[in-house]
Amino acid sequence: MTWYETVEMALQNLGGTASLKDVYEEVRKIRMQQRLSVPSSLEAIVRKELEYNSQDSSNWRGNRNLFFSVEGIGNGVWGLRAHIPRSAFAADLSNPDQSDATRISGLTTSRIIRDTAMTRKVKALHRSKCQICDSSILMPDGTSYAEAHHIIPIGSPHYGPDVAENIVIVCPNHHAQLDFGCVEINVEELIGAAGHTISSKSIAYHNEKIFVPKSTP
Repeated sequence: MTWYETVEMALQNLGGTASLKDVYEEVRKIRMQQRLSVPSSLEAIVRKELEYNSQDSSNWRGNRNLFFSVEGIGNGVWGLRAHIPRSAFAADLSNPDQSDATRISGLTTSRIIRDTAMTRKVKALHRSKCQICDSSILMPDGTSYAEAHHIIPIGSPHYGPDVAENIVIVCPNHHAQLDFGCVEINVEELIGAAGHTISSKSIAYHNEKIFVPKSTP
C-alpha cells in the first residue's frame, strides 16, 4: 500500500473529513495493522501526500486529485474529494417545451439555490446536515441532501463573498427562513464542524440587514 493510499483509507475510516491530528493517528494505526513501516517522519509524509494529491495546494503534482481543504492549506482539516456531494437536480428542472413555456409564462422566481465548488466542500464538512436542526433529506441513492446559504447574499445588492466564512449549511426549510429574513442567526446555537468557521461580520450583516423582526399586533 502506497502512502497516498494509506492517507486515503485513513480519511475514509474517519468519515471523509478530519483534522490533521486525527489523520496522523489513523495513518499510524493502519500502517501498524498492516505491518508497514512507521517512520518518525510520518506526519511530514502525510502532509506531503495531502498536498501532492490536491489541486487546492500549490504543491499539487497535477496527477491525482484526491483530497480537498476548505479554509486553506495549513488550517488543519482535510477531506476526501470523493465525499464532496454532487449537485442535486429536481425532476422538474428541465427546460420546458413550447406548450409548457406558454402555460408557465407567469412564473416568478423568488429564491435562487446557489451551488458552487466552495458550498459543496462546506457541505462535505457537515456531512450535508443542517447546522440549525441537524436534519437532512435522504435522497433515493442513499446520500444526504442539505443546502448552502450565503449569509451575506452573493447577488445584487449585497454582493457577499463565496467563501466558507460566509456559508451556513441548512435544510430547505431553514434556508427559506433565512432567505426571507424570518429568523436570526445565533452562532452559539449552530452545529459546528472542524475546519469551518463563520464570520461574525456575516452574521451581523444578516441579523441587521436581512432579518425582519415580527411586528407586534
